[in-house]
Amino acid sequence: MATQVFKETQTYRGTWIMYLIVLVEIPTLILLLTLFFKEENKTEMGIALGLVTITMAFIFLLLFNLKLETRIDQFGISFRYFPFINSWRKYPFDQIKKLEVINYSPITDYGGWGLKGNSTTKAYSILGDQGLLLDVGEKKKIMIGTMKAKELEQFLLSREED
Repeated sequence: MATQVFKETQTYRGTWIMYLIVLVEIPTLILLLTLFFKEENKTEMGIALGLVTITMAFIFLLLFNLKLETRIDQFGISFRYFPFINSWRKYPFDQIKKLEVINYSPITDYGGWGLKGNSTTKAYSILGDQGLLLDVGEKKKIMIGTMKAKELEQFLLSREED
């Protein structure tokens, strides 16, 4: 029998968040450029324009490069959240007490999307309101966001049948 593997990669590329950032950044830069050319003291305005441009570019590049990767195979569940978690975090199935695909409220349950959590619960998500909740014992839970909840649920069911 062939080994089954579930893989998912989530990014902000091509999502409404990316377009929203561009829609905010471009008018801001146009406004600053207009003020720069009208200002008599170009040194101060140039420094401000440079700092704002660098900050906006950094935020845009950070969001453009954020990536949540999930892999489930016969050994367990692995994930990484680039650029914050570069190496794979691995949880063998014998370490996991319970796992389930859940619907959640990102803002009320975890305080939003991204890397969230406290001493007992960690959440890793990009967008959406569905995830894989792992109970790894010692009052520790990990929620990994997913945009493929139905596919993930089917994969976990087929894995249990084998």
